[in-house]
Amino acid sequence: MDYKKRQNALIEILSGKGLDSAVILCPENVFYLTGAPFVTGSADTLLYLDRDRGASLIVWNRDYEETKDRVKGVNIEKLEVGEKPIDRLKKLAVQSERAGFEEGFVNIGIHNSFKAIFDLVPLEGAIGKMREVKDADEIACIEKAQGVTDRAFSKALGRFSEGMTEQEAASELEYCLRREGAESYAFETIVGSGHRAVYPHGMPSKKKAIGGEAVVFDFGAKVDGYCSDMTRTIFFGKPNGEMVNVYEAVLEAQTAALAAAKAGIAGKELDAVARNILNARGYGKYFVHGLGHGVGIAIHEGPSASSKSEDVFVPGNIITDEPGVYLPRVGGVRIEDMILITDNGCRNLTKSKKDLTVV
Repeated sequence: MDYKKRQNALIEILSGKGLDSAVILCPENVFYLTGAPFVTGSADTLLYLDRDRGASLIVWNRDYEETKDRVKGVNIEKLEVGEKPIDRLKKLAVQSERAGFEEGFVNIGIHNSFKAIFDLVPLEGAIGKMREVKDADEIACIEKAQGVTDRAFSKALGRFSEGMTEQEAASELEYCLRREGAESYAFETIVGSGHRAVYPHGMPSKKKAIGGEAVVFDFGAKVDGYCSDMTRTIFFGKPNGEMVNVYEAVLEAQTAALAAAKAGIAGKELDAVARNILNARGYGKYFVHGLGHGVGIAIHEGPSASSKSEDVFVPGNIITDEPGVYLPRVGGVRIEDMILITDNGCRNLTKSKKDLTVV
């Protein structure tokens, strides 16, 4: 990863905004700019990027050795026992300089602490916009994560059986993810069967999947700091006619969106391709979420594909294509691939089969 190139790109943005520096706490953004290890949602490392003096990472004593081993070309500041990050920042920063901050991540307490040092200016999502376009190294990492996910699903299919609980099925899949090389899970594995398959983000329960019920699996791996995301719906026993019709409609919508995805199309236009098909099949009102979202260091990032999205896709975007139909008290189906937007269309990074599968 060329972290210096990313830092320089952000410095150009800072210069354009008339800013002297940026203070970055979002762990995914710190990782993107430096490669520093992180735990999602835990702002344990602070990055201070100064236009003239470069990047400094302020880390807790407990994280110093790992950070030092993994991060190169950046000044690493180890906090002493009892020292707070803001205290070290005061020593590094120039008083009253104009500094950018992540308005979506900084709470009021941190904001007030920063205000004692800086003249604060919102970055207005600048780093998130940078992250939307993946470079060759990032694409390779995401493809690697998706390869783990595909192989794990293939192995798990042979371990599933009718009568398993959702929790048992999830554990089999997660075991295979780890065995195939996942460093961690990209998110909490979603498993929903029968009437519970209508919960798009349903967590696995003790419910058993029987009698031809549709079972939705939404899962992913994290490899080298990057995520994969995939959904497959399979049937535990011979499915009934209505759910077969739903499956065919969702697959048709998902395939049509794959064919339409390309640079220059807006998120709402791509969403409409799938939604129009489901409307024509009589299932449109049961498609209750957007078609897709960006994937990268975080499982959900820009750009998005939804009925309201004005985002226009460009080469290097990696997004999901995941229409779903959820019939209350009956069942649900979702099929999801992860695609790379190219100049002439898209490249599907997901290799797992999508034909109707019965276990």
